Amino acid sequence: MDYGYQLLRHVIAQVFGNLGAAARITVIPILLAYAICGVILYSIVGAFLFEMASQGPILPGQPQPIPFSSEAEAATFAGRFFLAILLCLPIFLVFYAWAAVGWHRYVLLEELPSGVTARWSWPIIKGYVGAVLRLILMSLLIAFAAAIVIGILLSVIPSPGLAVFLQVGTTIGFTWIFTRLGLVLPSAALGIYMKMGDSWSATAPVSSAILLPIIVIPLAFFLLSAASGLLGIIGLVLTLVLIWIQLLVNLALMTTLYGNLIEGRQLN
Repeated sequence: MDYGYQLLRHVIAQVFGNLGAAARITVIPILLAYAICGVILYSIVGAFLFEMASQGPILPGQPQPIPFSSEAEAATFAGRFFLAILLCLPIFLVFYAWAAVGWHRYVLLEELPSGVTARWSWPIIKGYVGAVLRLILMSLLIAFAAAIVIGILLSVIPSPGLAVFLQVGTTIGFTWIFTRLGLVLPSAALGIYMKMGDSWSATAPVSSAILLPIIVIPLAFFLLSAASGLLGIIGLVLTLVLIWIQLLVNLALMTTLYGNLIEGRQLN
């Protein structure tokens, strides 16, 4: 059987066969991150947001109200909002790492939380955050290089069709590279430091096969999210659930690759 299909089937079964445990492990850290950042955002720019909301909805045919009385006030809002984002980014990163570590360890070690959510272990979470930052840095370097190449190509051949093709191809290529380097994440969740080069080498034998799941997974969730967007408030709830499930699936993909390629586990 094709490895890519086996991998995709294993990942889907892994997530949907363990949704209860996944919710117990990941939901509380994620909700805490949103709650803390919501408080930070409200405390820093809440007055501005309240003033904008108090102007009421914009009705068709009516002029759009000006939310700020002066450029200085707009600049103040922008500065405060930027500060709130800077404060929230490390919070999201740490709490995401907490949830992700718990999910990786559940899959690889069958480690269930003894309390209401995933076990907090700062040394492991810190190592996971370091692995995420390494991947982010590498991603930024790749994105910068890709932007230069695409800019040159589009300046020579200014075609909308070519622009779409390059955007789709770059997205797939970027995801493919990230996945091949991503074994450092489940490794960090186990408290083991892995070099990105080692992850790249380990995924070399299946480098073409992993194209199937990295294309099918985001495409499927995009279509599901687009459909849920037509359902109003219910659709909003469904979209949030889909975002959570996609996070689990993406992590499960790297966990499965780690278990198969590094630990020698068989795909079901």
